[in-house]
Amino acid sequence: MKTKLPDACLQLTLLCIIFLVINMATVALLPIELSRLVRVSTTLLLLLFLSYHRGHKQLIVFLGILFFALRDSLIIDYETEFNKTFVFIITIFAYLLLVSVPLKKLRLSKSTPVIIIFVLTLIALNVFNVYYLSDVVRNELDTPFQLVLFFVQGAVLIVLGFVGFMYNERVEGKTPLIYLYFVLCFILSDLCGLAAYFFKFEPAYFPERAFYIIGLVLLVNFSLNQKIIQESRITERKREYLL
Repeated sequence: MKTKLPDACLQLTLLCIIFLVINMATVALLPIELSRLVRVSTTLLLLLFLSYHRGHKQLIVFLGILFFALRDSLIIDYETEFNKTFVFIITIFAYLLLVSVPLKKLRLSKSTPVIIIFVLTLIALNVFNVYYLSDVVRNELDTPFQLVLFFVQGAVLIVLGFVGFMYNERVEGKTPLIYLYFVLCFILSDLCGLAAYFFKFEPAYFPERAFYIIGLVLLVNFSLNQKIIQESRITERKREYLL
């Protein structure tokens, strides 16, 4: 079964390099508002790239990236209470959409030591956030509801990481590995964003943006792989029917 993307993959790789260079430059040289504008432009361009290659047929993934684009547009004025609240809500919905993609292929009745260790590590990190970071995070939030959303987002991210490892563990092939990679990129991006925004460690904006862009590129790659697999299956069924 053909799952490689010769032309689209090369184009996507070049776009990734270009986007990384531009975004790293804007993070270093421009005010944060303009840097955020470049961020949302990058997401929209990747969404257009996916549409051009008919990746919109993978509706759930397409909607997930669309939610990311909407979230990034609100981040431009993130300090507004309304925007900050809906950034959390939209991010949660986007992660939940990504969680739903491989669920049908997973056998959750089984487990492995690697998965158990991974999940326990993520839970430990979340507990650390709850008990040791809540005061710092609360100072940057406007309402108690935002704090609740902050921890809900962390919990959903843990589930996304668990699903990523389970998917790669239970299903063979390139596609589950790509899924795991973009999940790890989003996790690392969120952690770096936490350090950069809430703890004022500004150098963390660089890996935060880099991991986010790489994660989006891998997500687009994942969607295109899924499209090719589905088209191959349809072709094989038609051939079997004709025979």
